[in-house]
Amino acid sequence: MIYLTGDTHNDFSKLSNKSLKKHDLKLTEDDYIFVAGDFGLCWAHDKTFDWNCKWFAERSFTTLWVQGNHENYDMIAEYPLEEWHGGLVRHIVRDKVILLERGQIFKIDGHTFFTFGGAASHDIPGGALDRNDPEFELKLKERRRDWIPYRIIGESWWPQELPTEQELQTGLDNLAKADFTVDYVITHCCATDLQTAIVHYLNKPSKADVLTDYFQILEGKLHYKHWYFGHYHYYLQADEKHTVLYNDIIKLDE
Repeated sequence: MIYLTGDTHNDFSKLSNKSLKKHDLKLTEDDYIFVAGDFGLCWAHDKTFDWNCKWFAERSFTTLWVQGNHENYDMIAEYPLEEWHGGLVRHIVRDKVILLERGQIFKIDGHTFFTFGGAASHDIPGGALDRNDPEFELKLKERRRDWIPYRIIGESWWPQELPTEQELQTGLDNLAKADFTVDYVITHCCATDLQTAIVHYLNKPSKADVLTDYFQILEGKLHYKHWYFGHYHYYLQADEKHTVLYNDIIKLDE
């Protein structure tokens, strides 16, 4: 069986046995849970990471995820690319936590999934600061003084949150081989027009970028049953073919 949920941000309590039991979910080794970005497991090589990896290794189910914008992309890149169920992945915890790479198509439990992680950070009005910038300390002081959220390149923000041209093309090439037809799409953000409607509804800041525009193109070319994504920190059935995931764990096609 396949289940889906939204951002976890390194808080995996909703995937615990206690939480799953509370929601009457009894998962086995044949079950999968998709996390639609901002998983947060790969953030730093520390005791917390080691403990979490051991914890996931003991889960009965397998966790599948796509990248969000709050991930340590340098750390993710340390794990080698491997082929799994028809697409490229990175095994973070062998056979228990598997990153599904951008632009890939997977066949899982009889369904096909197109995956494309990443998103632009929309919660850092202070921008991403560079420690090599001669004015770094001044900029840091100003943002802290004015309580303006910021990030630091290579420490709390990575430019790889948005895809390369090659990754975008890989997605198009793989979809072309599948006649632009899959069962499901799993991403972190969504197409520009839908994002505009969602952020207006939620009264949140956001704007179009290379990835939302890419998804907008796919919306006009791709045939699919349903598109699931996270990123907006709200559970919402946007329309009959789009679901915004957050804290809830739902069954595929629920």
